[in-house]
Amino acid sequence: MRPDRSVLKGGRRLIKTLSRVLYEVVEHHVSVDVAFKRACRSACADSLEEREELYRLARKLVSDYIKLTCVVGRKKPYGALVRVWLKGIHNLLEEMPPWCRLSYPEWYYRKLTELLGREEAEKVMRAMEDRVWWLRINTLRGSVEYVLRELEREGVEFEVDKHFHYLVRIVRSPKPVRLLQPVKEFKAVPQDKASVAVVEALNPSEDDLIVDMASAPGLKTSLIMALTENKAKVVAADISWRRMLNEVALLKKLGVDLSRVYLTLTDSSSLNLRARADKVLLDAPCSNSGAVSKDPGVKVHLTQSKIRYYAGIQRALLRKAIELGELVTYSTCSIMPEEGELVTASVRNVVRFRRVFSWASPGYGIVDFSNEVMRFFPHKHATEAFYLAVLEVR
Repeated sequence: MRPDRSVLKGGRRLIKTLSRVLYEVVEHHVSVDVAFKRACRSACADSLEEREELYRLARKLVSDYIKLTCVVGRKKPYGALVRVWLKGIHNLLEEMPPWCRLSYPEWYYRKLTELLGREEAEKVMRAMEDRVWWLRINTLRGSVEYVLRELEREGVEFEVDKHFHYLVRIVRSPKPVRLLQPVKEFKAVPQDKASVAVVEALNPSEDDLIVDMASAPGLKTSLIMALTENKAKVVAADISWRRMLNEVALLKKLGVDLSRVYLTLTDSSSLNLRARADKVLLDAPCSNSGAVSKDPGVKVHLTQSKIRYYAGIQRALLRKAIELGELVTYSTCSIMPEEGELVTASVRNVVRFRRVFSWASPGYGIVDFSNEVMRFFPHKHATEAFYLAVLEVR
């Protein structure tokens, strides 16, 4: 991966920045975005264009980390790893096993090939190398038509999604998506299509009492309110005080009527309500094994024990969800069945499954209800890898 010449002018600064990004991701298990911010606390580029190119390189370097260690080992200093990577390693990978060439942990590769077959699994892993940018038009701040015209005036090329009319896929943008004027004014918000589908599956209606069990950072709560024109009532719960403060700030900027949102700082596995909710949204905390396209650092610090840890949390939250409401959507940004099919299997005797999107893929065939639940894959749906089940409580 050869950097742009303008970035190469940075010389030592380039290597120092990339080394720091890699160090933060590997040693501190943070996302690429967090690592890049830490590495660039002091000036790391002379212009926005250079900074964006440097960020692109940082993402690619982290994505190639496993590939790189297959070639040169893990014991070299981070600066030495960066120098080797900048020179190019592709010619050294021909005799390497497939998980090295694709730059994924061996166990991850083997697990996916068992579930999907080698050809399909490799398509998924390659597709996760490239991020697809989706923008959800925030109808609480402007009409779809008006915001689309604003995007056109900025020179953005996009495709309106055929399933959700307020969602667009960015084909080309003259500037980073976060710097587009409609995004800066909160008339449009980056949100993956699979994440949007989770809320749409709930089919929120005016005056519904809806519980969002892991609500921060607030994107799904804000979409519920947009779809109901601020007329639903939402109990938005989260376990983190810091994330909840950020959620309040975001909901205000997005135009959500906070008088109809009841923010609750709690562990939702012990949440109790005075009245039974109409609907419950559980977008559960997970390993993010399906979010490689958003954060390639996931490949570096993801472990099987991490997946088992989150699966236990998900089971507890799902049991509570079916106590709280009559209809539950359960989703995870995970490609692993331990955080999907196997969690819903634990409550199958007290629920009925409802398949709401015919265009989604079925779940993995390791359960007998695979055709009643849904999965989204990057190579098929241009989304992050998501699991979704809609449950009617008996």
